[in-house]
Amino acid sequence: MTLIAANTTLWGVSLGIGAVVLLAVILLLGLLYRVVRTIDSDLSSLVDGGDQVAHNTAKIDDLLTTAAVLNAIKKEVLIHERYLASQ
Repeated sequence: MTLIAANTTLWGVSLGIGAVVLLAVILLLGLLYRVVRTIDSDLSSLVDGGDQVAHNTAKIDDLLTTAAVLNAIKKEVLIHERYLASQ
């Protein structure tokens, strides 16, 4: 009779430990889920900011071209200024 009682006690202890482990796993998965959602929302705002930076810097090549054109115009103005000064 004591063997059956000991067996029942061991099953009860095993089920209790299993329940505690199950609760710990549920809590840890919930914590992991919250951390992943936080990372996802932060990453989303970072990607949006990166898109804005890309949009703001898309015309840099045009600015470099503009500088070259302005230098050519400046040279032409100086040529005209010298010509008019000699008249």
